[in-house]
Amino acid sequence: QQTTVINTTQKIAEVVGRVERKQRLFDYTELDPSQTHYFIINNGNIGLAGRILSIEPIDNGNVIHLDLVNLLSIPVSNLAFNMTWGTKKPSETKDLPRWKQLLLNTKMDSTIELLPGAWTNVTLTLKGVSPNNLKYLKIGIDMENVIFDSIQPINDTKKKPKK
Repeated sequence: QQTTVINTTQKIAEVVGRVERKQRLFDYTELDPSQTHYFIINNGNIGLAGRILSIEPIDNGNVIHLDLVNLLSIPVSNLAFNMTWGTKKPSETKDLPRWKQLLLNTKMDSTIELLPGAWTNVTLTLKGVSPNNLKYLKIGIDMENVIFDSIQPINDTKKKPKK
């Protein structure tokens, strides 16, 4: 009986682990911005779809123009993004540690409000990698200051009593 309980517990732990790994798949998105122009980020709280409109060179970096659409049914504002970028991800496992050391990252705060179903233009400035070498972009959502609902004041819709 004890062996059965242990085996069952191990199987449950394996299944839970697989489910958690699948949920984390969309916590962030990784892409080559020169090749992939559409992406989805869904961290379980917020779902966004995005499209890269253009990448412009600047001194020591790039400006990426993209559109984001809120897939929720309520407005979301004060999103922050955890951005990581760099050169092409190596295919050889042995080269990954060195490549990871060379990646650049930052947290980008914003006050934009993303309305449900409406595309919103966002501009990202990524320095340190030339446009020709920008082959890796990882975008994640930071939930620290997120506000669910409109940031505009809501008008009072209650009827006022007549005098």
